[in-house]
Amino acid sequence: MSPLSRRGFLGAAAATGAGLALAGPGGLTPAVADAMAATDGIPGTLDDIEHVVVLMQENRSFDHYFGTLAGVRGFGDRSLVRFAGGGDVLHQRLLGLNGGTTLLPWHLDTKTSNAQRVNGLDHSWEGGHSAWANGQYSNWIPAKTWLTMGHYQRGDIPFQFALADNFTVCDQYFCSSMTSTNPNRLFLWTGTIDPRGEAGGPVTDNSEKGYTWTTYPERLEAAGVSWRVYQQEDNYDDNALAWFKQFQNAPKDSPLWVNGMTRRGATAFADDVAAGRLPAVSWVVAPESQSEHPNFAPAQGADFTASYVLDALAKNSEVWAKTVVFLNYDENDGFFDHVVPPTAPEGTPDEFVNGQPIGLGARVPMIVISPWSRGARTCSEVFDHTSVLRFLENWTGVRETNISQWRRTVCGDLMSAFAFTRKDVSFPALPDTKKLLDDLAGQRWKLPPLVPPLIQHQPTQEAGDREAMPVGYRFATTSWTQPDSGLLWVKVENTGELGAGFSMYAVNHRKFGAWQYTVPAGGSVQDYFSALGVSGGPYDIDTHGPDGYVRGFKGDVRTWRDAAKAHPEAAVVDQAGRTLKLTLTNSGGAAVSFVISANGAEGAGAGSAATVTVQPGGSYETVLAATSAGRYDFTVTANSGDGFARRFAGRLYS
Repeated sequence: MSPLSRRGFLGAAAATGAGLALAGPGGLTPAVADAMAATDGIPGTLDDIEHVVVLMQENRSFDHYFGTLAGVRGFGDRSLVRFAGGGDVLHQRLLGLNGGTTLLPWHLDTKTSNAQRVNGLDHSWEGGHSAWANGQYSNWIPAKTWLTMGHYQRGDIPFQFALADNFTVCDQYFCSSMTSTNPNRLFLWTGTIDPRGEAGGPVTDNSEKGYTWTTYPERLEAAGVSWRVYQQEDNYDDNALAWFKQFQNAPKDSPLWVNGMTRRGATAFADDVAAGRLPAVSWVVAPESQSEHPNFAPAQGADFTASYVLDALAKNSEVWAKTVVFLNYDENDGFFDHVVPPTAPEGTPDEFVNGQPIGLGARVPMIVISPWSRGARTCSEVFDHTSVLRFLENWTGVRETNISQWRRTVCGDLMSAFAFTRKDVSFPALPDTKKLLDDLAGQRWKLPPLVPPLIQHQPTQEAGDREAMPVGYRFATTSWTQPDSGLLWVKVENTGELGAGFSMYAVNHRKFGAWQYTVPAGGSVQDYFSALGVSGGPYDIDTHGPDGYVRGFKGDVRTWRDAAKAHPEAAVVDQAGRTLKLTLTNSGGAAVSFVISANGAEGAGAGSAATVTVQPGGSYETVLAATSAGRYDFTVTANSGDGFARRFAGRLYS
């Protein structure tokens, strides 16, 4: 999609359609919903957007909010990182890396406990990296306490679920850094934490020393693009611009101060929408109690999102028809999420501080609210907070030079979250957040404190699926054995349109470890594992990529040192029609029997196994079909007597 033309986004569109009645600031009446229910059916483009609103709330992880939501990569995910000796990333241990009792994600039941006001947890640089555990993701409870595994369900946060039911959810949106609020908000507003320390950084905590690097609002100002920060007297110190000397020292009548530092009233955003003076780009900052930061309730944050931002747009259909709202969260607090984020390989420029990777951090919620993202859709491209800036780059033509090349390779620009050919200007009826606040007030002091369940249960995810936005990931992963040196090689080729971060895990037969790789579009990466030298021959390697992509490799390299034995191998290639071409080969001296098993991809039951015999020097090809939603999960084993197995899991879009 080409950048927005310079055709007049400096002024806002004239506002019409004001005066629609609301059922209180927290929800639309059926009459209002009906009045706005017509879909105009006119295909649009990026040029049709006139306003982008960024509302960043506080400290919630994706699993913590949406692990049970249907059709996202939640608790029903099959592409889990496996732990050594059995178990997986959902089964966290009380002693983390040292074992102990398993604690699964457990329900923060707001009907039986004071779970709306769950306490905040450690979200420091040190705690974040401790939970990350060098990519093993196995030390959450020691780093964050047992509360880290708590999660909500639909009945606990109905407003947030209603937004997810009516707009696009990004289920691979990660916070930018494994640490606290300020660094992550700096990524949102500026694209960096100054890792080289050239302008007051690097910033790895919530200290505010006074920074001097250029922010994105300054770039917009220089380019003549209108912008504003909407903050009240209480802004919970969440306006990142206030930490910069150029804003602190700006004259009170200057654009930097007026647009970036002015404290505005509780109706400022709504007033500007109604008057037709909403700028091109708006950043909205919530007051402390409405920020959703633990121990403030999700219901309070829901009321702010509804009453301050969404109701104003719902009242003005003309402005709403030209507006995008990005609702995201700065970081995960200390709350668990099971999807391991892509992390920069050692030595990547501008992505390390004192030898530790900056990010990406844990997944956080992101809901794209606009006429071009209506409906229960999921977008599974990898994003982080710099993705918001890159969307603005596409739209305004104003580039943010602070964003590292690694993030531009691995993280998307949010364009895939939109369906510009299907504009739907209807606005959904949402739960009345004033009633949610009344319910919350009635619970205070009446419900007991939180206690995790004594009997653990695998968390369940709502049934059904959601429409998936097409994503341009496509990879070809192969393996081969080098008999003379006892090495297993794994190669990932990126045949798609998007760059990606990968991790390879040595799960069993050696010390559990993870290695990170970056694979740009059109590029490849390969690495070897010294199975003979380290583990005496056996290997158990998993390769993880974006959107649930997994390739698993088990076997023993000693098999290939005996020419009389079967030498099995298996690989798949994506094909049209959401199918995979599976190729089985046998380069050894004895026949081998392969078993092809469907593991039951998410949304589909396990199928019957097929058995195929391949003679020495022979090969066999067949087609494997994904589910209607494009998901697949197959394992191929062989009777070669060495534990040979190859696993293929992921998602296809065409």
